Amino acid sequence: MSEMLHNRIENQLFLQYPDIPNYIIDNLNHRLRPYQEEAVQRLMYIEEKDEGNLYNKLMFNMATGSGKTLVLAASVLYLFKEKGYQNFLFFVNNTAIVNKTYDNLTNTSSSKYLFNPEGIVIEGKLINIQVVDNYPVLPDENTIYLKLTTINALHDKLNYPREDEITYEDLAQFPIVLLADEAHHLNVSTKKKGKKTTQQIEETNWEVTVDRIMKQNNKNKLLEFTATVQLEDDIFEKYKDRILYRYDLKEFMHQGYSKNVTLLYASEENEDKILHALLMSEYKKYIADKSHITLKPVIMFQSTSIKGSQEIHQLMLDRLEHLTYEQLETIIDNGFKFYSGQNSIWSKVFSFYKKTNLSKLLDDLKWDFNEQTTINVNNDKEKERNAQLLNNLEDLDNPIRAIFAVYKLNEGWDVLNLFDIVKVDEKKKVNKNATNAEAQLIGRGARYYPFIYEEEKSYKRRFDNEFSDLKAIETLHYHTINDSSYIKNLHQSLTEAKVQTNADISEIHEGKVKDKFKKTDLFKFGKIYVNKPEPTTSEDYKKLEDYSASREYQKDLFKVSESNLTQGIKAIAEDRKEIRLNINKPILQKALRSNPFFRFSNLKEYVPSITSMQTFIESKSFLGDIDISVTIPQGIDVNEITPKIKLSILNDYLSKLETKIKNNYLKVKGTTIFEGIKMSELIDDYVVEVNNVNRDVSDLENQKRPKNMAQHDWYIYDKAIVNGLESDLIDLINNMMENLQNKYEEVYLIRNERKIKFREINGVRGFMPDFLLYLKDNEYTYQVFVEPKGQHLLLNDKWKERFMLSLNERDDIEVLAENNDVRLVGLCFYSDDSTKRKEFKEQFNNRLLN
Repeated sequence: MSEMLHNRIENQLFLQYPDIPNYIIDNLNHRLRPYQEEAVQRLMYIEEKDEGNLYNKLMFNMATGSGKTLVLAASVLYLFKEKGYQNFLFFVNNTAIVNKTYDNLTNTSSSKYLFNPEGIVIEGKLINIQVVDNYPVLPDENTIYLKLTTINALHDKLNYPREDEITYEDLAQFPIVLLADEAHHLNVSTKKKGKKTTQQIEETNWEVTVDRIMKQNNKNKLLEFTATVQLEDDIFEKYKDRILYRYDLKEFMHQGYSKNVTLLYASEENEDKILHALLMSEYKKYIADKSHITLKPVIMFQSTSIKGSQEIHQLMLDRLEHLTYEQLETIIDNGFKFYSGQNSIWSKVFSFYKKTNLSKLLDDLKWDFNEQTTINVNNDKEKERNAQLLNNLEDLDNPIRAIFAVYKLNEGWDVLNLFDIVKVDEKKKVNKNATNAEAQLIGRGARYYPFIYEEEKSYKRRFDNEFSDLKAIETLHYHTINDSSYIKNLHQSLTEAKVQTNADISEIHEGKVKDKFKKTDLFKFGKIYVNKPEPTTSEDYKKLEDYSASREYQKDLFKVSESNLTQGIKAIAEDRKEIRLNINKPILQKALRSNPFFRFSNLKEYVPSITSMQTFIESKSFLGDIDISVTIPQGIDVNEITPKIKLSILNDYLSKLETKIKNNYLKVKGTTIFEGIKMSELIDDYVVEVNNVNRDVSDLENQKRPKNMAQHDWYIYDKAIVNGLESDLIDLINNMMENLQNKYEEVYLIRNERKIKFREINGVRGFMPDFLLYLKDNEYTYQVFVEPKGQHLLLNDKWKERFMLSLNERDDIEVLAENNDVRLVGLCFYSDDSTKRKEFKEQFNNRLLN
């Protein structure tokens, strides 16, 4: 089978991933993002399907900065709880990454700790994580044992054993989950043969060692994590049945989870370049502070030699020490004149400083950038201190604002508040290997810095198409040298690394409401109908079914672990029966007590209709009529199912019930009542800022461009600022316009530029369709919902399509119009998928023209 595992999973029809259980959600310190959820769900899916441990080697191929270690942490919880693994072996090629991961997985006081800092609790039991050198022969059942090491040290200890060190024989005693980070280093012996470097020979030995560990116990598992895997020839054969999930940097950046990356080309001397970069960094600090956003932006100055790095560091310190008010004023004036009239970041920076108190700016520059707040990481004597400072740059008590480095900070460096990288010109030719390293560094620096704005914390870019100064704190600026051969190599390296970059000068496009449309009665008196939100009440949640929860639960007893029951079962596994368990009240109460969610004070928040725990336990609307059954071998008597096993089964059911209740309880929901809001209040001129993005050809369709609509009276704006798919939709409607205008007295297409928001009926999710088509005949006014949707978003946004289509079918939709003369019409998505596009055309014709 030549198709990759992740493709085989994606291409399955009617595939439904299991829900992520609450013991994972509640025991992580961060909420899983949608793509991380899918990664974990795929692991759960393959594990539940994999009865013969065929998929004991799996890889998560995920972009730099996408949070692979959080997926790793979730995987540890899942394999511990569901599969009974207690021994985990984390290894990587780099000591710095080992130290960072030690903090992430074990240091509860670290800002980057990944588990719940208040403790890991599963089924009411506190679970400990214990770091070990050797795994215990008699493990505590509530402990996860974690060994962290470099692969080099592990290889040496296993192959050249010393007294009291871990051996292959030790590893054979119990099943182990191997967690391989930066796993592309384990592929050297798999690659085509040929003369190898010393490093490649070393990595070949590592790969052999890992294979040997896997063979020590047939229950061992290997989870690999990497952003880098070259799938050609032998590597493809090795990984075609391993890569469980792929999420590359291109997709990561496209979905808005990274900073934008903008290249700034400079020919100026290093002294001026450094000072300009400091001014840029202070500008980002100031505009963040103006919007009450906490931010300490960091700059990195990158050199090609240690000597050059030290000289540049000293040059910056000397320049700032002797910088005067008059010199700073001249720099600001010259910058303002040079960039005046350009729509670039430099124009914004110098325009901002023209209105700024320069005395304060001078003081701030000298305070923020000095010997105590800058660091040269090339000093090996300070290696340990440097590593500590570099790994928590976001912390408010970390003073560092500028870093001076050669090519040191690549794999394993996690930083969110790096906003500027300055490539220092040392008049030295830079080869392709160097620009490849720079591309990797840029990818790491592009990690998004989440911040609270307008009382909402976001983990995705918000200002891509808005005319806002805050775009600067969603952007990594790479200040490069203006050398043609270097730039050519850099662009090639960035393309190969799938790093999407923007040009500095962006285009501002304004969509203006046409004067002719403003004179119409529709604009003056017409309304857009939006469904009203309302608070939920206890009447909405009177039974388990209101949470989409089932009162039936079936468990295969082979998956329930208790030695006195499972010994010898496999021999008669083919002959099984299903029986219903008799669950008495005491055992149900014990199961409920072991889960903090089901304490009455907490449960009442989610189940407002209950008046006591007794109601929840005894009412047939809740637990009074649950049906718990098990599948067991014919040779096992039902009386052999001990209270301990029943309790374990109940805990599983209650955990799934908790997930359903949490996910489906909503404090505010959308209703079926649509009320009119004056069109003139919602429709206005709008501005879109479009960066000139360096993309490959396949991405050009996603870039927004202005489309002249001045001659089309049916489009209410003078321009349509749209991407390729949206432009195609407008062309399609234009082709149907003659038929539409023959049937309707008025036809207008309204671009919804994030102004008109609907809410899913009986749900909390908001929805802003890209277009509303307004139609009027002699009997009715029609408000038609039209939404173009890229093929890659069809599944994720399916609920939006269901909302639109339900408007045609529901008989409880109430439109609060004066003469009952308004009709709401929903169409399926218009997509680049050919089948979906055909379906849209058919619905358009059937619902609007026939």
